[in-house]
Amino acid sequence: MTLVPIFLSIVAGICLYVGLFHLLIACGRLQTTLHLCFGLVCLGCVSYILALMLRYQAANVEDYIAAQKLVCFVGYIYAVAVVWFMAVFTKIKPVRLILVLNSLYVISLLINQISPTGIIYSHVSSLSSVSLPWGESIYYPEGTLNPLFSFQLLALNSNTVFAVSACYLQYRRGEKQAALSLGLSLAILVAAAQHDRLVDLGKIQFIYLAEFGYLSFIVIMSLRLSKDLIQAVKLREQLLESERLRKIAVEVERNRLARDLHDSVSQTLFTVATIAEALPRVWKRNPEVAQQGLEELAQLTQGALAEMRNLLIELRPDGLAEKALGELIQQLTKAISGRASLQVTTTVEVDLPLSSEIKLVFYRITQEALNNIIKHAQATEVSVSLEYDSQKIVLRVSDNGCGFDLTQIPIPSGHLGIAIMKERADSIGANFHLSSYLGRGTEISLSWSTPTLKKGNQE
Repeated sequence: MTLVPIFLSIVAGICLYVGLFHLLIACGRLQTTLHLCFGLVCLGCVSYILALMLRYQAANVEDYIAAQKLVCFVGYIYAVAVVWFMAVFTKIKPVRLILVLNSLYVISLLINQISPTGIIYSHVSSLSSVSLPWGESIYYPEGTLNPLFSFQLLALNSNTVFAVSACYLQYRRGEKQAALSLGLSLAILVAAAQHDRLVDLGKIQFIYLAEFGYLSFIVIMSLRLSKDLIQAVKLREQLLESERLRKIAVEVERNRLARDLHDSVSQTLFTVATIAEALPRVWKRNPEVAQQGLEELAQLTQGALAEMRNLLIELRPDGLAEKALGELIQQLTKAISGRASLQVTTTVEVDLPLSSEIKLVFYRITQEALNNIIKHAQATEVSVSLEYDSQKIVLRVSDNGCGFDLTQIPIPSGHLGIAIMKERADSIGANFHLSSYLGRGTEISLSWSTPTLKKGNQE
């Protein structure tokens, strides 16, 4: 029975498949260095197994020595690749130390190539046949061990110490699952390598197990890397989705600003230009009417200026945070009075220091309420008041417009603007109330208690 070559062929096929898989992942530019190193480790394992199959097939001393030197040569290159993979995987990269560890393998490799019989034996007299438990026979050399074989043992033990240290540091850094996966796979690999050293020393007569240690290392680490890759892909998709939503939000905000500019500033400036063009002719015929036009022109200009300031404030991320709430509300009412033929009364008490979140909610609700008045209320008078006392802050916005029947427009599902205002109030724990009657106008009130303010500031 020739089970050993069959097993080795299966192991080589698995390692080749895994290696090519991770090289393809590296070509996709996702964790490129890590998957490239691991792919090279897998291909190094395939080369080692193919060389090992040649050694098992050797029937004379010359063929055995040539195959053994090839096995050692490929094994040293594989070991160097494993060391660099561990450094990249654990993010422990003491380059000088790794170069020293690699130099031990380089010295062993040179000794192996220079010596006529390789690094393990200084003299091989003959081959002896050993029968395995399932009846298959393999050949072992009979000869004298090479004293320089200690370089190989030193290289193996030194790299084992580095691997254990890297796993420990990775575990201490908080990457426990990754460190445990690497530690388990390395423990199996080192145990198999130590078994093979006992075979080389003649202490055990059995097949070499390093290839199965390599297989366990590759399978465990491939599963670990695949899991990390899936998480990285999901994170990348989340980032792409966040970027897509950010672009949509930017586009929506741009459209809103463009609409606001058109609805307010653009129309106001058009009216200003029309009045300014007509004033010289009106002045010649009726100076009193022209004087009224100048006053209207001044009011429109101030409103347009206030509206532009509001838009500039919203464009700056810290624009709302820098100004007091009372100043912001006065800016809004000034802009509204310039846009529409409204008599706006604004009452603001002494401002208290408020967090940006609180100011933003009061600002947006006032803005939404005033916009609704312009669009729907058909009002001629608007009152806006902001009151402070030791316990709460109250905002009231009322008009003398047409009003509406609350029973005909359920809150919040029936009216999107009202729903948005209520949601904003709920976000800071404020009380929102709306009252309206047909023909008698509408009033909204927003009440926010100062204990919530103190808690918010502490947070």
